[in-house]
Amino acid sequence: MIALAVLGAVACVALGINAAGRLNRREAALRAWENALLRMDAAVNHSAAPLEEVLRRGAADDNLPVLTGLMQRLNTMPASSTDELLDGLPWEDTLLPPELGTLKDCLSSLFSPSLQTQSQALAYAQSECRMYRQSCCEAREKNARLYISLGWLGGAAVFILLC
Repeated sequence: MIALAVLGAVACVALGINAAGRLNRREAALRAWENALLRMDAAVNHSAAPLEEVLRRGAADDNLPVLTGLMQRLNTMPASSTDELLDGLPWEDTLLPPELGTLKDCLSSLFSPSLQTQSQALAYAQSECRMYRQSCCEAREKNARLYISLGWLGGAAVFILLC
């Protein structure tokens, strides 16, 4: 009886750990994008660097295969449309569709010849990534409390039912 109660509690805790792991990976990806967007913004605003240099600076420290893939695709497929270039990139599977949409729009705007458009897109994407990351942190904290409570309640319910 007690073993089943403990098993129920452990299952809920395991689900919580799994959910927290997914949120941690999503938060890490968003943090990497935030840093990359900041470096890219500096390249656009302070040195008016060409697109390849902007992407190279964005991919500098963080392991963002999207930016590296975009640089490679630009070298091999320069005549392709922007949407075609962006759709074939290795996007992180931890990010949600609205987050991916924001990043795709930002990268698409980098192809604009206007530095103001590029700068505005980068600033908007930075603020959106910051907001997404904060909501991810809040969700992780909320889920941690939820799964701990579920573990205790599930274990207590199984114990009461079996007694």
